[in-house]
Amino acid sequence: MRNRLSLIAVLLLMVATAHAQQVSKATGALMYLGTWPNKILVIDEAKQQVIDEIKLQTGAPLQVVLSQDKKKLFVLTTKMGVEVVDLATRKVTSHFELNEGNRHVYPLGAAPDPQGKFIYATLRTSIKEIDRYKIEKAKFAVIDLEQKKVTKTFDFPKEYDQGFGFLAGYKVSPDGKLLYVFKEDILIFDLSNFKQVDKIELSKPLYPGLFPINVRGDDDPNEEPGFVTSVFNATDPVVRRAIFGIARINLLTKNVDFTPIGPAAPMNRFFLTPDRKKGYTVTSTGQGGNRRTEFWVFDVGARKVIKKLEFESRSRFAFAVSGDGRKLYIYGAGPTIEIYDADTLALEKTITLDGDAITQLLVLRPQ
Repeated sequence: MRNRLSLIAVLLLMVATAHAQQVSKATGALMYLGTWPNKILVIDEAKQQVIDEIKLQTGAPLQVVLSQDKKKLFVLTTKMGVEVVDLATRKVTSHFELNEGNRHVYPLGAAPDPQGKFIYATLRTSIKEIDRYKIEKAKFAVIDLEQKKVTKTFDFPKEYDQGFGFLAGYKVSPDGKLLYVFKEDILIFDLSNFKQVDKIELSKPLYPGLFPINVRGDDDPNEEPGFVTSVFNATDPVVRRAIFGIARINLLTKNVDFTPIGPAAPMNRFFLTPDRKKGYTVTSTGQGGNRRTEFWVFDVGARKVIKKLEFESRSRFAFAVSGDGRKLYIYGAGPTIEIYDADTLALEKTITLDGDAITQLLVLRPQ
């Protein structure tokens, strides 16, 4: 009898293990959604079902950053915490808070080094005194993930003494030696001492007839390592004529390729398909009842817009592309995700998730 029970237990364990492996390999692509109050939901893209939850220890996720080897997530939270999530096990392997005593630290931006040992960020610190708060100047900081603390800080250049702000994008070079800061120009810093060593000038025309350019440095899981492909906006300083185009930047050689396309429109993030042949963004123009939102589809190789379609959207939203490039997601400011077909741009489905609101969505294909 005891042997029979043992055999049944082994068989049940094998079935459970096989089922878990089948679930994790069901489609390939998984969605990681940061939600209030303290979770990252894991969704099987094909089934559009939640298959796991990652409970955070230090609050709701404000920023979720993918490691360069795509094996970990680095999460900045509402309690000024830093959490490390192992994607293989979907578990928090390390967490700590940046606040100390009466010092309240707020990190802006986050860029991990290639080895996943450090996070580079801007820190703004407020000190709670008896009768007031004292605000310190922003510092550039090195957050050591093994020691679980800030180990180095550097002053910003005088012209940026308050830091680079919310809109600046950070990227670390593939060799881990340089930091690229996407502002009016692309500033390049030596990470050993935070001294500016180079600059890709975008605020001045690269050649006569070209306008000053503004490029976003957003992360895209489908981007080729060491490159940034983005839509850019440019404005003629004389007649104020705004245009947009596609920019591609090599972070190692610093080579920049700009292709103007047409009249500018306010754009959301730009995402590539896995084969990098197509790109997608969302544009919004007008206010109130005159507001108009459109999907724009790009042929990346030909550097042109091949399709546009207006759609009805919420007043505040974010945008993402599925792991296989066949679906488009509209989310944020609520617990729902609208799923659109990337070929027809038609709304297919709206799913409602457990959580007060979605803070960030990241889609990853298997390695």
